[in-house]
Amino acid sequence: MPPALLFERILSVMTVLGLTCLFIGLPLFIYGRVSNNLLADRVGAYMFLIAVALLAVKIFFWIAEEMVAGGLESMAKQEHT
Repeated sequence: MPPALLFERILSVMTVLGLTCLFIGLPLFIYGRVSNNLLADRVGAYMFLIAVALLAVKIFFWIAEEMVAGGLESMAKQEHT
């Protein structure tokens, strides 16, 4: 398996895991706060933080990919002029 494909699959798994943690962690955190359940509150907060971290990594790599693509396009334009 080429490294680029492996990297894309890892990012896809991170995205799915991040969204799953987000959609479980946020309601669990809200439930823990409303019902004054400390365990549900803590577990939900940690899941929410993990989700934010995973999605931030995905967004960071997406921005980096766009910057590299833009740089390559400008380099190609400079070569043709």
